[in-house]
Amino acid sequence: MAIPELRVLEGSNSTIRIAFQQDVPVTPRVLRLIDSPHFQRLKQIPQLGFVRSVYPSATHTRFEHSLGVYHLALRYIRHFQANDSFSRLIPEHELELFILAALLHDIGHWPYCHPMEDMGLADIPHHEHTAAHALRSELIANLLFDDWDTTPTSLIAFLAGETSSPGQFFLYQLLSSPIDIDKLDYLQRDSLHAGVPYGRNFDSNRLINGLRICPESRRLMISNKAQTAAEMMVFARYVMFSEVYWHRTVRSATAMLQRLIYELRDSSELIHSVINSTETQCQLLLLQADKTHLAEFLFGRQRRLYKAVFETNAAADKELYQLAGVLDYPGLVKTSTKLAEILDIPAEGLLIDAAPQTLEVQFDIEVLTDKSNERQTLSSVSPVVRALATEQFDHHVKRLRIFVAPQHQEKQITRQQLMDAFH
Repeated sequence: MAIPELRVLEGSNSTIRIAFQQDVPVTPRVLRLIDSPHFQRLKQIPQLGFVRSVYPSATHTRFEHSLGVYHLALRYIRHFQANDSFSRLIPEHELELFILAALLHDIGHWPYCHPMEDMGLADIPHHEHTAAHALRSELIANLLFDDWDTTPTSLIAFLAGETSSPGQFFLYQLLSSPIDIDKLDYLQRDSLHAGVPYGRNFDSNRLINGLRICPESRRLMISNKAQTAAEMMVFARYVMFSEVYWHRTVRSATAMLQRLIYELRDSSELIHSVINSTETQCQLLLLQADKTHLAEFLFGRQRRLYKAVFETNAAADKELYQLAGVLDYPGLVKTSTKLAEILDIPAEGLLIDAAPQTLEVQFDIEVLTDKSNERQTLSSVSPVVRALATEQFDHHVKRLRIFVAPQHQEKQITRQQLMDAFH
């Protein structure tokens, strides 16, 4: 193939080294995108936000992650190049679009982006919206046209999953699916920097070598030879969510930030500034605007995170868990205010944290038995995946928690008080 990024994958004098001893080969046109202000800003957007409250070495950024995902995109393409169906299906310009999407998929992120998006407020855009703005900037738009013969509109549509051909349909699955390049990078990178082994205990090489394309449906599949690697990846995601991403302390800081943003939501100028800021700038903006002391507790010289005084899950109390799960964020604030009144606590001194209801560890993908060409869903052939991805994660890891300011941590909350607040 004439794509220069695939040629330099076999060896290049121009590389960027990222942990762990990973040399990412880059071409002049890739470097021009990396050197742009929008991409350089990612150096100041931490990948894991409040995870540093528990794992202080988790200071890596969206910049490193984006390079890692780009590198994996090249490896995925190289794997499929030996497949005749893949070569016939996908022209070079669509492969280049996929490479661009891998490199630029996080360009719209801002500090603490996902916790703010999870609130579902109309005043807070999704990072796809800010990514579109960045891609349409004069510098990047010109680079896309001059170096890649494509447009921001084409790239934005692909990143949104709006595929216009069978080849794009398949390539989007490599970018967003149970075993996509994004997850494969962040699980291992987050685990490495957090200093825990959980996200690296699966064979990524075996998984990549086991990728298959279904000639009829154009869907991504895996070989039965890679089934164990896939099961271990499911387990890695399960443990990373339970021990890292949704650690109790991380959820406390997240709940505090969300309430802070909610209290400041009417200031469109502030929200706009936060979305266009680096992490340091974001913290300063919130400290200056805060009237609840939440920003001071989060970002001040002395950290004072809220304490959990009640928690449950769907397995222990399905009724209570579901009452919280059906509420939008304003509904949770209204309920937390009622509960604070019952307990004689200031409204901002009590927070309800309800885990997102989306399935985080889904693994809806087919397993192909190479010799017989038989296909079955992974969940049907793997009791491990079936248990971890559904019952264990949704019923046990996801929790409903009540956090209070440190000075109120002696408060006792009964189930009946909670039921009264929810009703």
